[in-house]
Amino acid sequence: MNGESRAIADIGSHWCDTVQFVLNSRISEVFAELSTVHPVRYKPKLAAATFGQADAGDREAFEVATEDAGSVLLRFEDGTRGVFTVSQVSAGRKNRLLFEISAAESSLCWDQENPNRLWEGKRSEPNRERMRDPGLLSPEAARLAHFPGGHEEGWPDALRNLMADFYREAMSKREAGEAYRPGPASFATLADGHGIMKLIDAILQSRRSGAWVRVAD
Repeated sequence: MNGESRAIADIGSHWCDTVQFVLNSRISEVFAELSTVHPVRYKPKLAAATFGQADAGDREAFEVATEDAGSVLLRFEDGTRGVFTVSQVSAGRKNRLLFEISAAESSLCWDQENPNRLWEGKRSEPNRERMRDPGLLSPEAARLAHFPGGHEEGWPDALRNLMADFYREAMSKREAGEAYRPGPASFATLADGHGIMKLIDAILQSRRSGAWVRVAD
């Protein structure tokens, strides 16, 4: 068992964490509608690798009650409004974590399946597509891009950056003779993880009550 939630606790948690980081604003209230499209699934009778190739081997049916799809309306603490949809039943989508942010004069859209490009929509001029290129990025962003423009970087490189930042922070504290205390950084802290768990709890409470629910402070 994975607890009361599935798609929200998995895909939804990553989306919410990413968007809160990008907006620098916490989700404060949620209104959720979740559903279980496939109440019966089939699993291999023998152990199989999580990301191994599927085959037509001997399988057994099992019932599931957790959601595999849903939509959640959002209110952020700075007044921003939003909505996200999660699905584990969309054929052909391979971990497509996508967000679009709409402001007064521009919109930004980023898709994890195409991570080296950022689409920028403009109201009064042509749209743009910005490509990952350390020569064109701000110094803060450029240090996370290790290859020249045109050389694709993705998920493994993001994990490498997170681990490098964590060890850099920890070693700097050690060399200064200080105890490690999490501060502003690119990697998630225990407080960040706890905040996401409170957000998931609020979404599940909203599903049960059919009403807006405030995320616990």
